Amino acid sequence: MKVVFQGNDIADVSEIQSVLVITAAKRIEVHLKRKTGETEEKVCDLPIHPPFFRKKWAEEVAKDLEKFSEAPNTPIEQVIASTAWARGYLQVELDVNSDTSDRGLARLCWYRSLSSTRTGEELVRRTGLSADEIEKVASRDSYKQHVEDLMFKARDADKFNKWVRSYGRNIPAKLGKIMRLSEDTTAELINSVAEKHGIDLSELKDSLTPRRKNMIPNSDLDPERTIGSGKSSVYLYYYPQYRESAESKGEQVWACKIGKTIHNEADGRIRSQATGLPERPMIGLHIKTDRPKKIEDIIHDILKIRGKHIEEAPGREWFLTSPSEVEEIYNFIGESSHDRASSPLS
Repeated sequence: MKVVFQGNDIADVSEIQSVLVITAAKRIEVHLKRKTGETEEKVCDLPIHPPFFRKKWAEEVAKDLEKFSEAPNTPIEQVIASTAWARGYLQVELDVNSDTSDRGLARLCWYRSLSSTRTGEELVRRTGLSADEIEKVASRDSYKQHVEDLMFKARDADKFNKWVRSYGRNIPAKLGKIMRLSEDTTAELINSVAEKHGIDLSELKDSLTPRRKNMIPNSDLDPERTIGSGKSSVYLYYYPQYRESAESKGEQVWACKIGKTIHNEADGRIRSQATGLPERPMIGLHIKTDRPKKIEDIIHDILKIRGKHIEEAPGREWFLTSPSEVEEIYNFIGESSHDRASSPLS
């Protein structure tokens, strides 16, 4: 693990003797001890340029650097959660196949304003990943989930509402560029967070609704079965090879992803998630609804209780199940029977 000081001046964190935040000068002063035959002390200034200087997080950076100097073998999971790393003073070596890389890249890209985007060269240097590996990480569902989580936690409902409206139709393009995501995917995430906050963005729908480019009519992304009614969707999709492998073994369940979209365009959502994969997914079940989050949550919870959640899968929405099992759960939930006292959705 390295600390990055001005330009190419790099030092091991174990060399840190002390760290001081100089508020008046808007900088962090790091005192190092280096051995060059004799112990040599060196002072490095880490400037924090306006308007980004915040005394609180500058002090957090200082504490992080001191802590890491005392424990230079700190797990990367803890490093990427630090203010010091997010703000640019540490670089690590991430594993492209680890969920840590998804969370780390999302956090690194997020800690920028909408007026600034990290260059590919900077991301390579800060993460230890190649440009191709960075693109691979950014294409995964788990990365997109981390971006959504960051977006949701960064602002309460009121601040999020003001933030989105201040950028309006430009925000999917601007945020997507920063987060290494397509404009369509970013729009989906923004709408999902708005839904979690209970915010109505209907008047911005035209600018925040993903544009359905290159959609293939009557393709294999047409749902095998559609039930329910409403403007939004809960969907189940899977890859044919998963089903074929299970059925060849006499099994009735296989890896399926269960997600939601508030645009009733499940195929567009799935298509954006499956970009670059060698096999087209199949939409096994398409549930139309006006309460996608609640239905999705209940279906997820019931499948988890049944021990069907695939813990090691990227993201949080993969289960060992089937379209028929999920339809059975949906019918049990009873959305279509609001007058039933036993309905969990009543």
